[in-house]
Amino acid sequence: MRPGFDYEVQPGDCISSIAEQYGFYWRTLWDANAQLKSLRKNPNVLFPGDIVKIPDQVEKNLSRAADQPHTFVKKGSPAKFRLIVERHNVPLANRRYILEIDGKVFEGRTDGKGLLEVGINPAASTGHLRLPDDQLECALALGHLDPLAEVKGVQQRLQNLGFLEGEPDGEMNDDTRDALMYFQSSVNLPPTGDLDDATRDKLLQMQDEVHPQRTEESEAPADAANSGSGGPEEIAAQTDPAEDEAEMARFTSLDD
Repeated sequence: MRPGFDYEVQPGDCISSIAEQYGFYWRTLWDANAQLKSLRKNPNVLFPGDIVKIPDQVEKNLSRAADQPHTFVKKGSPAKFRLIVERHNVPLANRRYILEIDGKVFEGRTDGKGLLEVGINPAASTGHLRLPDDQLECALALGHLDPLAEVKGVQQRLQNLGFLEGEPDGEMNDDTRDALMYFQSSVNLPPTGDLDDATRDKLLQMQDEVHPQRTEESEAPADAANSGSGGPEEIAAQTDPAEDEAEMARFTSLDD
């Protein structure tokens, strides 16, 4: 048995990857960290420097007949990776995609909401997505989505949604305020450039949840805000360790 200890969260970590590293089911580890759970709410969105308490590892003995074969399945693997791809808040539905995660290639089509979903190793850290028919592609940084309470987490969501260029740095600078104004205008909020509760709530809805979308690409507005980049070069994404939760990462291209 191994005694418990404190683990400091590193960039790219989430509860599922930490649990995989130390031999726990993700929910067991999450429930053992009540204070962190209350602070962060989402097991996929931790902040570097957070402390995860790794509990004592306890041996479990099972009685089985010695003359029969037995199959044991590891609980909690693989993790779910979910990503929504859209343009002008319109899902790119039924699109062919080629997704590479840590060297493993997945091919398929997005569903009617622009959603793709695959099972991956909880410890996966990088990936690359291509939609060849739409000439869209982006790099994926799994586990690198910071909490929305942090400025960097806000910047990452603005970048994922196509409103912010450049590397998120955690500073509330002019570029971030401009991106906030563009975002606020696109969701019918006063374009103040201020990071208020209404803006945070809308970012959470638009980037982390399955939000109501237009259903037809022809409904996309001709004058939609344009970041000029064809979408972000890298998506800070999250994995979903449980089928009963639906946290999302979202890749939005605002270019035609």
